[in-house]
Amino acid sequence: MKSILFADRGLLKDELTRLFWISFGVFLFILFFQPFPLTMLYEHDRLLFVTGFGAITFLLSCLVFIVVPMVWPRWLKTSEWETGPPVVLSLLLLAITSTAFAFYIRFVGRVPVTLYIMFKIILVCLLPNIILIILYKNKSMERAIAILQAQANEYLNDLAEKEMAGPENDTELIGENKLDKITVKVKDIVYVKSADNYVEVVYLLKGSLERKLIRSTLKNIETQLAVYHGIFVRCHRTAIVNISFADKLYHTYSGYHLKITITDENLPVSRQFLVQVRLAIAKGE
Repeated sequence: MKSILFADRGLLKDELTRLFWISFGVFLFILFFQPFPLTMLYEHDRLLFVTGFGAITFLLSCLVFIVVPMVWPRWLKTSEWETGPPVVLSLLLLAITSTAFAFYIRFVGRVPVTLYIMFKIILVCLLPNIILIILYKNKSMERAIAILQAQANEYLNDLAEKEMAGPENDTELIGENKLDKITVKVKDIVYVKSADNYVEVVYLLKGSLERKLIRSTLKNIETQLAVYHGIFVRCHRTAIVNISFADKLYHTYSGYHLKITITDENLPVSRQFLVQVRLAIAKGE
């Protein structure tokens, strides 16, 4: 991925806006709480002096969070920041803004830089990093909510599609090579059974039992039939059955089997699918 400067002009604008308001917040904080002594300045120079802190914060933030990722895009991918900027950039911003503030206070504000003043400088310079982390976390949550909403809409659309799909409709089962296919009413499909590299579709045609081989996997056919929820159920790794043709479930020494109503055939039922077969039969009764 590319740096934010190359990825999207909209992202660049958002980043610049975010950094501007953070810098403006630093300006307001220093203006109202006055963590640094301003008595050495004339009254009309104090507002201009405090404005300098906001300008320093903005310029250095742009340098660290925009220019540096542009120069080293492989290591600092802005588009991948989820919970905040990388730690190395946060530490870099803290270091250079603290140094810049110290020089600015000493040589422009004519205030001696003591350990106590330096401590307050570091605390003030932590503000942009803290605000950025909060903003990025909020952005990450918004993105997660958007993803969940999209998934919910997809689920609702799928549910609506399933409700519209009924047993009286025609369905087309298509093989993996797109050439083998069969069109049949959903209610007429009795079962589908795997046969080596093919699947055998057993269905009713004008009251007669027909069979057709399609070159496909059973998983592919199961995916195509998934829209007809509650009609078809997987009973074995080799078979899918239309539950309306299930006569009864019984157990022998070789395992569980499902008796099909219109044939003498029985389909195997594995323990893996036993519960869902029983539930489908009970629901269909």
